[in-house]
Amino acid sequence: MVHFLHRAPEEATSAFRQAGFHTMPGGRHTHWGTWNSVCYFGLSYMEFLAVQDAEIAVQCDNPLIVQLVQENALGEGMGQIAIRTSEIEQWADRFRVLGLEVIGPLPGSRMREDGTRIAWRMLFAKDPDSRLRLPFFIQWEQSDEERLHDLQSRGIIAEHSNGAERLLEVGYAVRHLEETVQLWERWFGWKAGASYADGQIAADCQTFTLSGGNVTLCQPKGMGLTKQALETKGERPFFARMAGMKDNMALYLYGGSYFTINEAGHHKAKKA
Repeated sequence: MVHFLHRAPEEATSAFRQAGFHTMPGGRHTHWGTWNSVCYFGLSYMEFLAVQDAEIAVQCDNPLIVQLVQENALGEGMGQIAIRTSEIEQWADRFRVLGLEVIGPLPGSRMREDGTRIAWRMLFAKDPDSRLRLPFFIQWEQSDEERLHDLQSRGIIAEHSNGAERLLEVGYAVRHLEETVQLWERWFGWKAGASYADGQIAADCQTFTLSGGNVTLCQPKGMGLTKQALETKGERPFFARMAGMKDNMALYLYGGSYFTINEAGHHKAKKA
């Protein structure tokens, strides 16, 4: 999950550490003019991304950086999610068959604070018949096993002092739930679960279950967090839930909403 910032990523690092999250400096994407910090839950993570060199960033043609620059007026907040894959070429082929506009796979890399380099590839797709923005796909140069060992040995992946154990879900605000679920099922070949009401965010929701963290589409149900997010930022990610806490906690920071929950209690709260 990518959270766009208008400040140095170190500020997000400090704020999330104060809330009990193990958050670390990421590094610099020198050819994009951006920098970041990261907060991992296994291999799933939240990235706090900001422009460091505006002259480079405004000339960058990577769709994620283009979005970051173009949406500056919207303010800070969650902007995108990435789906980790080991089959990025197959996804590109699928999207082309579906008639989507495909960009990539594009190379990506950054320098860590310790001077080492990491690399990946990114895939973007656009549906010419839809106003909605698709998540992008990312394939790392390392295997999942190599990457997990590397990040743990560097102390980038570690326990969170607040007890959070895993990324449970990222939520999208959408205007029309049924229509959007059908689009996602067509694009990705996934099947959404049954609709339910989520009182915490005041929305009717449906969830796609993924191994690294679910994606939940949310249509406002009266006044509340979902309606506010939709009216101010449009159809996009707006909250993340982390599971593992004995007590629930809500953190509203830099235009995004972060919840830590007792997972068993969360399931009981859902209404069919």
